[in-house]
Parts: sequence; structure tokens; C-alpha cells
Amino acid sequence: MKRWRRSLALALAASLAGALASPAALAQDAPDDEQAQEDAEDEAAPPARKARKGGVLPARADVGVKERKAAPADPKRGPAEKDKDRDKAEPPVEERAARGVAIIERGGQVLGLGAVLAGDGRVLTALSPLGAGNDLTARLADGTTVRVKLGHHDRVWDLALLVPQTGRWTEGLTASSRDPVRPDAQIRSFSAARGKVAAVPLVLRSHRTLLGGDDRQLEGAIELGSRVSPLDLGAPIIDEDGRVVAVLGRGCAPNEGKPCTPVAFGAPIGAIRGFLRTVPPTAVQPAAWLGIQGVTEAAPVAKGVRVTVVHPESPAEEARLKGGDRATSDMILAVDGVPVTSPEALADAIRTHAIGEKVPLTLLSGGKYRQVTVLLRAAPDPKAAATKQPAAELPPPSSSGRATEEYRK
Repeated sequence: MKRWRRSLALALAASLAGALASPAALAQDAPDDEQAQEDAEDEAAPPARKARKGGVLPARADVGVKERKAAPADPKRGPAEKDKDRDKAEPPVEERAARGVAIIERGGQVLGLGAVLAGDGRVLTALSPLGAGNDLTARLADGTTVRVKLGHHDRVWDLALLVPQTGRWTEGLTASSRDPVRPDAQIRSFSAARGKVAAVPLVLRSHRTLLGGDDRQLEGAIELGSRVSPLDLGAPIIDEDGRVVAVLGRGCAPNEGKPCTPVAFGAPIGAIRGFLRTVPPTAVQPAAWLGIQGVTEAAPVAKGVRVTVVHPESPAEEARLKGGDRATSDMILAVDGVPVTSPEALADAIRTHAIGEKVPLTLLSGGKYRQVTVLLRAAPDPKAAATKQPAAELPPPSSSGRATEEYRK
């Protein structure tokens, strides 16, 4: 009995020890399992929750959403991307060239097209569409119209030079030095519709001899392989760079034993150069007129042109300039911001502006500075306004965009 009781006590003690030992073991393992479970949950949790639990966010999440949106894009781009951006910023060649094309009209009716000479303002066109009379206007790229007069013409090559009587449009075209008749050439001309000028492709076949005005032969005329509307005569023909290779004119193709066939042709640059070299010096825009007489004057604070006489009904009189003695007259210091210190400098400054322009003058009168605006007009006496100008020219291509002596040869 005592032995049985002892065995039962030992068994109970072992059971109790096992029961107490198991929770202790679980208590030691639990933190590791819980931490592992929490770590697993944290890996799947969003970055914000990880930050709250003291974890380190990935490098790509170091910046908030708003900051990421404001961050600049990678500035490194290849040449191809930069070229594309530049192409988007610059208009196409034909669009730029169209700025130098004018629509020739009479009474609002389109007669033909013309090419504005770069930096000059005069318009090169075909003679045949102009017909009789001189009531001509040129519609420029910005939609404005200016009155033009025939300054020079060549019946043989069907060329004409029109001289604007007001304003000065200098966004013109330059001459090309490339042969337009070549297999790889991409040649275009221009056509007008609804008062707008647009480039159109043009096929050039060859150089050949045609008949021009007065039944004279046209050596080296450019034969066309495309139809041309009569209203597009006078339009410039341009190359891939937007430079002029010819001007559309009207001639006649000889047929053996038969009357010649009227055709459109291209007057090449060689013929255009010869034509422009013969332009008379009087075929220029009328000189702008201010309407004063003056002398060089040096005041204690400035130097300029003191007005001695203001002509009646002149732009100067309309702007209320004062002439006379030193005490009451105005002294002109600058024209459109350009200082003038002599009557010659004043005349040169006025000549750079066209008839119809509004030009600001800086004056000194009675010890005070003031500014007035004059509306320039042509002189009432054409002989007084006539000035000798260089012959018209279509400037050649160059890095500076200016005409060179080589072009005139």
C-alpha cells in the first residue's frame, strides 16, 4: 500500500512537472514566432505602415508622391531627341519661304505671285500677268496690302520688278547656287488660294531653248514637268533649303513647221541676275520725308540737330516740331532711339524708315526732354525725294545672309 502510494505520488509529480515545463517552452519560442509573423506582415504592408513601425523605407520611397511629381525629368537626351525638339520649334522650310511670297492684285483680283527680295522689299514677278495699267497692289505674308509700281521689266524673259510705295517688307528670299535640274532635287513652287500662299511640289525636266517675248530665244530656260495655274505665274521656284532657283514665267515651246505652244517655264538665276543688274537707280521706294531744315547744335547737356525751319504741311509740322532761334526751337537728339548729331545723320536715320511708318523722335526744348511721333510721308516734290540707291539684287546664300560682290559678277 505504501509502495503504491509512493508510485502514484511520483507519477503525479512527473505529470505536474511536464505540465509546467510545456508553457515555459512555449513562452520562450513565442516571441520568435510572433516576430517572424510580424516581419512577414511588414514586408507585405504599405511603406507608410513600415515607417510607423520604425522600419527603413526603400530608397525609391524616400520622397513623397508630391515631391516625386515635382522632381525634374532626366535632362540627358540623345542628339535625335534634341533634333526633334528643334524641328518642332522651327517651322518647315517651305513655310519660312512663304513669308517672302507676295500675291499681286489689281482691284482685289489676283493676277499672279511674286518673290520679295530679301532685305530690299521690292518684288520680283512675271510681267505677262500684269497686263495694261499700273494700279497694282501686293498682299504680303501678314495680310497687309501695299501699293506697288512697275519699276523695271524684261519682255524677253517675262520678268518685272515692282516697287512698293509705302512700308518696307524685308522678309524676302535669297538666291540658290545649286543646279535645280538633278535627279535628287526636291523642288517646290507656290500657289495662292483664298488669300493664302502654300508650297506645292514642282517637277523640272531639263534646260532647253524656248521662245520668249518679241520671239527672242531663251537659252537655258527651265522646262517644267508639272501643270502651272496662270494665277501662279511670277511665283519663285525654291530648292530644299528654301532658296530661289528660278521664277515662273510664260513663254513658247517651238514646234517644227507649226506655231509654238504657250508654256510656263522657269527663268533661271542667271537670267534673273542679268535682269536685276539693269534695274535703273530710280526704281526705288520713295524716300521718307520729315520736312525740316536744321543745323548741328551742341548744348551743355546734349548734342543733336537744332530745327531751324519746319516746312508747311509736313510730318514735322503735324507733330508740332518748333523751328526758329535757339531759345524757342526744338533740338532732335534721336530717331527711333538712334542718336543723331548732324543733319546728315538725321537724313540717314529717316531714310531707314519707309513712307507710312510712325517714328518716335527724342527732342530737347527749353531745357526739357520730350518725345513725339511723326508719320512719315513722301516729299511733295518727287525730285527732292529721289535718292540714288544700289541696283536691286536677289542676295545669294551665305552664312551672314548678306549680298556679296561675287553675286554681282
